[in-house]
Parts: sequence; structure tokens; C-alpha cells
Amino acid sequence: MLYLLNFLKIIISQNQMKILKSFLLIVMLLTYTSTIAQDYSAPLNFRMLLSGTFGELRGNHFHAGIDIKTEGVEGQKVYSIANGYISRIKVSTWGYGKVLYITHPETGHTSVYAHLQSFSAKIDSIVKKKHYQKESFEINFYPNANTIQIKKGEVIALSGNSGGSGGAHLHFEIRDTKTEHPINPLQFGFNIADNIPPNLSKLKIYAFDTTLIDGYNKSKIINIKKTNNKYAIDENPKINGSFGLGISTYDKSNDSYNKNGVYSIKLCVDTNICYKFTVDELDFSTSRFINAHIDYAEKKESKNKYHRCYKLPNNKLTNYSNLINDGIINIQDTLTHLISLEVTDIYGNISELDFNIKSTNNPFLNRCPLPKDTINTPFAINKVNIFKDNELNLHMEANSLYEPIMFHYETTDSIEGVFGKVHHVHFDNTPVHKKYVLSIKAIVPDSIKRKTYIATTDIKGNFWYLGGIWKDSIIRTKTRQFGNFCIIADTTNPEVKGVNIYPGKTFNTQTSIKLTIKDINSGIKSYRGEIDGKWILMDYDYKRNLLRYDIDEKLTKGKHTFTLKVTDNVNNEKVYTADFTY
Repeated sequence: MLYLLNFLKIIISQNQMKILKSFLLIVMLLTYTSTIAQDYSAPLNFRMLLSGTFGELRGNHFHAGIDIKTEGVEGQKVYSIANGYISRIKVSTWGYGKVLYITHPETGHTSVYAHLQSFSAKIDSIVKKKHYQKESFEINFYPNANTIQIKKGEVIALSGNSGGSGGAHLHFEIRDTKTEHPINPLQFGFNIADNIPPNLSKLKIYAFDTTLIDGYNKSKIINIKKTNNKYAIDENPKINGSFGLGISTYDKSNDSYNKNGVYSIKLCVDTNICYKFTVDELDFSTSRFINAHIDYAEKKESKNKYHRCYKLPNNKLTNYSNLINDGIINIQDTLTHLISLEVTDIYGNISELDFNIKSTNNPFLNRCPLPKDTINTPFAINKVNIFKDNELNLHMEANSLYEPIMFHYETTDSIEGVFGKVHHVHFDNTPVHKKYVLSIKAIVPDSIKRKTYIATTDIKGNFWYLGGIWKDSIIRTKTRQFGNFCIIADTTNPEVKGVNIYPGKTFNTQTSIKLTIKDINSGIKSYRGEIDGKWILMDYDYKRNLLRYDIDEKLTKGKHTFTLKVTDNVNNEKVYTADFTY
């Protein structure tokens, strides 16, 4: 292929060459797809439109599957894509919610169906037994290969919005059964209409310690414009020293308004590839390194997501190839050089950005002003980092950071509702890979200690629970974020309100018992519903603060007593009781 392209460069125009490259890429993708494609059917029985793509940039992880629209509603039939057996069933308040895993021995793959509303009857009967055995809504178990056999095209569930889902859809994955690595499902021939190239919106040029960009040691964002189907930048900056690039980009498919992730990004200096990022396969063990791949600070500050087109020192992702100097560009001469960024979707639609860079020999260095630091300590990547102060200690394992930092710490006086000072532990726009131990010293009356915890806070006075264990005058917790920390108390019981149940209620035609639960301080830790002293299965939808018991054969006709106990994270309790008739 390379020899062919080099030869064709000689005999055809640049524009013709780009068209040919696009054509050849499509042919290569189709050829590749055909070699791995299996005889899989679709998981839904209507046209597949995507609201999320494989490898998409999400909070602290890459998206491990595709999100298929379900026409804006729950309850659509979900089908197994091939013969196999149910190898895992999980029900969780968070994450994937209700999810099924089907292993397909004939292909070596496992398909995953998440955010489900309910399971098919033969699956649900087994799941329900597990709920009552554990007396828990949260379950996770692995049936053996002979327990629940599944045929291709069999209805296995109804689609929903359970767990951490933000709207009705089906999250669908294909994994390598042996490695459990997610594989891009769109490699397997599912029919998605897409002839739209990715959109390029902004370019960021990163300055390093001695880099000058237009005379300043400061990273610079440049707008990208599109003219006649061609991308260009508004200006050509003058750069002295090594630098990195970042690109803000998204992709769309036909008949879908969603801004989705891209498949591949390639960076070239003149004709040399120095960086390529591709999402054919992911590894859950390294997915959190997304915080090294993206510009984490930019995401925190402006909500914009930039792909770094260079690799940070402690980035362990394996999705990179063709790296030269980890993608960092270092032009040693004063000649004009062509920089090319090529962004591609899985169907071979390509967008290109070409611009010129000229290095200068300007010795004048204008540095951005640094914050007035109270305490600064260098933190390295590959060693344990320890920080000790009179009121705060920090212990961080090696390889918890993606690049070295100058650790910053200061305090401010106590604010209303806070015991002791507010501790500003570095900056929340710096990502942390592993949990570190955070210890804070404060004077708190013994009578209230058991109701206190470490919380993060923002400038608006909002607090988020982190927990903590006291030993003498020190409370300790683990976290993997920097930011503002303090100690607060929660002495308020959770709130419980009956939606359709109250003392004396008679249930005739209603098929469920519903209540809302809420805790505005430390948050809900657990709940337990009972009828006549026996545990009942209550489905918890935290997004609506809703608890629901679907009346089943276990409830007999007559008078009963319903009891619900809700506990928050510092063990404040609320007990709700109602006698009712069924």
C-alpha cells in the first residue's frame, strides 16, 4: 500500500491523491471488517441510530460500546445477537444498571446489553431468586454454561434507562471472551448509515517549560474554520522550542444529531507520521488513562474535550502507534514545515487540517504569572510522594500522576458549617490516577465526631461526601482528586415520602408501591423494605429518588404492614411505616 501511494503521488494531483487515500482507506476498512465479521444479528429490530460511539470520551473512561437509540422510550425488545449462554447477570443502582452478558463460544466473543428495564421471564425468575437469597437489590453472579441457554434472535430483555444512564437507550458491547477487552462493535457489520466526515472545531498548541508561542511561554487555542470542505486555522503562530498539539473534534452519523467520538487521529510533520491514535479495542485496566489522553484541565475549566496528539510520560494506553518523540514536535531549523492532522470515523470519512509552522530564534521569554504559593513541593511520577503539614498529611503511591507537578497547598479560614480550616490541596484541574491517603487534623467535639466526614467543596458552598475514619484528632480518607477539602457534620435524617402509599391505603388496581427517598447531606447508604417483617425487592432509581416494589405473588390478600428503613452515610436513619390493605 505504501509503495502504491508513493508512486501515485508522482502522477496525480494533491486533491486527487486525497480522494484516492479516502477510497483506499474505505477499502481497507471494509476488507478488515470482512475478515472479522461474524454472522451477528442486530440487538434491536428497528433501524440502528447511535447516540454514542465506541471509544468516545467519557468521564474517567473511554466508552466501551455503542449507545443505540430506542426511539425515545423504554420497553423495546432486546435480542441476542447469536447463540450462546448467559454468563453474567448484574443489577446495580449505578453504572450499567440491569445488564446481561452472553458468551458465544462459536465466535469467542461475549455480547453485553446494559441499562435494561427488565429481563425475559426465564432469566427474571432466576434473578429474582438471587435477590431474595441475598435480600439485596444489588446482585452480581455468574451462571454456568448450562443454566440459561440462549438462541440467536431470542428476546432476552426490554430496553430501559437503569443505572447511570442519562436517557432511554441500549448500551451494547462486544468483548473478546478470553481477554474481556471491548472491541469496536461497528467492525462487525452492523448497518449504521454514515457518510459525514468528523468536525474539527479548535486546535490547541501546548507550550512546555521553555517553549515560546508568539513570544509567550503559554499554550494557545486557535479557532478552526471550514471553507469549501477544507479545514484551516485562523493564524499561523510563530513557535520556538518543542510543542504539542491537541484537537477538539466530534463525529456525526446520518439522521442523528448527537456529537459522537471519532475513530482515529493521525498527526504528520511534513510527510512523516509522528502520532496515531485508534480505538479498535479497549482495555478496562487502562481506561482511566483517558485523563492523560485528554486535556483534563481544559475539560474542567471550559468543558471542552481535547485529544492530546502527544503522549504524557505516565500514559499507559496502548491505542497509540507510529510515535516519534511521543508525538512532541521539535523543529530545529527556521524553515516552514507542514503540519497535518487527519481525523477519521470508523466508516472511512476523513477530515484534514493542514497548516504551516515556522520556528523562530526569539530569546525573549514571557512567562505566565504563577500563583502566589504558600507551599510548593515537587511531586514525581515514579516514586511515593508524601506531604506533611501541621493540619494535613498526604500519602500518594508511585505512578499516581501522569506527569510531574509542583504540588501546591494552602488553607483558608473556616466557613459556616465547617470544623477547622478549608484545605486547598493543589488544583482540581490536575488528574490523579490512583487513590491517595488524605489525613486532616481538627478539633471536633466527641459528641458529634461519628456524624462528621471529609467533604469536597466548591466556591458556591456545595459539599460532596468523601467519608473518613477518625483516630484521636485526625480523620483519614482516600480520594483520587485534588481540590478543596473540609470537615462537616450531617445530623439530619434522610427524607422518605410515600408516592402512592400511606396509612390506611387500599391497593386495588395499582401494581406497585412507590416512595421517594432523599438525603441532601452525606447521601443514601442503604435501604431496606419489608412487608410484615419480611424483606421485599425494591427497585431504586436514584435519578428520580424513587423506590418501587412491584406487587407479586408473595403478597397475599388482606391487611399488611409496610416498613422502610433508610440510612445515610453517617448512619442517620429514617423509618417509614404504613398499614395497608391489598
